[in-house]
Amino acid sequence: MATLFQKDGYWWLNYRHNGKRFRVSTGTRNRKLAEVKLAEFEVELFKGKLPEEEKSRPPSSLPIFFRRFIDYAKSTYAPDHLQSDLSRIRILQDFFARKGITDLQSISPGIYEEFQTSVLNGRKPKTRKNYITLLKTMLNYAVKWGVIDRNPLASVKAPKVVKTFHFYKKEEIEKLVQEAGEPLKTAVIILVNTGLRRNELHNLRWRDIDLKAKKLRVWPYEGFTPKGKRPRTIPLNKAALAAFKALQKASDESEYAFRPFNSMFSIYERFNALLAKLGMKGTLHDLRHAFASYLAMSGVPIPVISELLGHSDIATTMIYAHLSPEQHQAAVDKLDF
Repeated sequence: MATLFQKDGYWWLNYRHNGKRFRVSTGTRNRKLAEVKLAEFEVELFKGKLPEEEKSRPPSSLPIFFRRFIDYAKSTYAPDHLQSDLSRIRILQDFFARKGITDLQSISPGIYEEFQTSVLNGRKPKTRKNYITLLKTMLNYAVKWGVIDRNPLASVKAPKVVKTFHFYKKEEIEKLVQEAGEPLKTAVIILVNTGLRRNELHNLRWRDIDLKAKKLRVWPYEGFTPKGKRPRTIPLNKAALAAFKALQKASDESEYAFRPFNSMFSIYERFNALLAKLGMKGTLHDLRHAFASYLAMSGVPIPVISELLGHSDIATTMIYAHLSPEQHQAAVDKLDF
């Protein structure tokens, strides 16, 4: 069976034969005329007569496509996400240039395997996953924009990443708060008591904080979208509430609740310097893990933790499930057959 689709203003026939997909132009922009040609084509197809297949698409310039995607990313990506991807794109561009690859059609699983071997050799699975995810996303846009017919890397799977994190003991968190100077101290208090990501804190507006109701919301804005694209509400405990009240008291006319740094990369660097000074392991993001871990150990159900963290898939939250074995035992103890 054949179907119609429109490309560049013209109507085309789409059909499969022997497991392969073919596209043939009707040569018309008129829908009714195209439908007539579709009916005629299906009769010929039934008789076993196949028309000449569509000629192969001319090569598409890789440098031009990269520039187009970068322009698109600059207009839609969150700043932190954009910087990370731009860095990866430059490395991909350098590799393709060295290989003499100038068109999208030349990208193949074999070429990407060579990229992994020569450029990503020895890198962590998370790093390799970031690259294949980015490149597959770019090629999906190439298909969407009509530059290529299909994603040549669709069958390439990203490496599995075993998620691990540093578990901050309570005394370690207390030491971080005691030793951190302002404004890092306030950042640590807010992050560990709310589970916010650092870019979520960086983009938090005063309109998103309700001190009377003791809650805040994570909300999308132009240039910022929460990871997973899920707005959420987080209740404020005493420590977080006190931190925001202090910020409000000293607030200027800024719409942002907490922006003492030029970017959230700055707070990341300062936190790493504090860890090095104290001889401690971990990362800034591990404060978010601490928030979830201590909730789990307090018996908070995993679905509730998932909602507070803004996870789009509860499977992501299951890494904390082992921290509440008593809850599992209590559940099983309710059975008495």
